[in-house]
Amino acid sequence: MRYTSVNRTAAPDRLEELMAQIGRLMRHRAYQRDKIVSPLLLRHLPMDAGYAWQGEAALRERLVRASLDAKTVDHLIANARAEFATMLERITA
Repeated sequence: MRYTSVNRTAAPDRLEELMAQIGRLMRHRAYQRDKIVSPLLLRHLPMDAGYAWQGEAALRERLVRASLDAKTVDHLIANARAEFATMLERITA
């Protein structure tokens, strides 16, 4: 029996959600790239950051080129949210 996989790319609205979460994370004043725990999320985060970050177009292009499937995008969204929550905990502790 042969195993074949079907690469079902994520819906555009899920990619928009991922970009929003990444933007939220990167624009926060407490963002530190070296504190990110998820290697998969780290792989897709841009190197530059800050409140004035305007790299959405480049990020969108890179995420589309990566041809991420729906599960991976959902995983990245969850990781971005978790990293944001962890970052908030660090600054309030």
